Amino acid sequence: MRKRTALLVAAMGVLLIGGAGGADAADDSAAHRAAPNGGGSQKNRCDTSSVIGGVTLATSDITTETNCVNYSESGVSEQSNHCRTHSVIGPVTVNLTGSDVTQRTNCVNVSKSGGVTKQSNDCKTTSVLGPITIGAGEVTQETNCTNLAGTDSANGKAKHKASTAKTAGGTQSR
Repeated sequence: MRKRTALLVAAMGVLLIGGAGGADAADDSAAHRAAPNGGGSQKNRCDTSSVIGGVTLATSDITTETNCVNYSESGVSEQSNHCRTHSVIGPVTVNLTGSDVTQRTNCVNVSKSGGVTKQSNDCKTTSVLGPITIGAGEVTQETNCTNLAGTDSANGKAKHKASTAKTAGGTQSR
């Protein structure tokens, strides 16, 4: 039994996944400023899939973020984000010291001057088995979706897709 436990801890140490990722699109070009609602579009697709993961071995407070951001001064007609994280098992967090672990996905569309006709976010975190937390401490998983457009009354549809769930040993928002 000790060998299995040691092997599990070693495997999780090897599979330790952390860090930040993201994608962004920005446009403040002269052509777009001169032609508001010029028909341009900004799209991000941030997909992460794994069989086991992410796996986090926490010995201190950890925050990892994935950011999908579209920003336009003017002239864009559509902004959309597709941010998905999927794993078969996990995420798995081994919390050795009772630390706070936060894993966050942010999907943001900003049209500074307004006039955008469509802003949409499709943000989802799914797992077949999990999340799994071993040890004390709070584990928080968040998916935040935001659409912001200027004060222009011509701004169109804004769609959000996100889900929220609580897990044993911590809070989870998806």
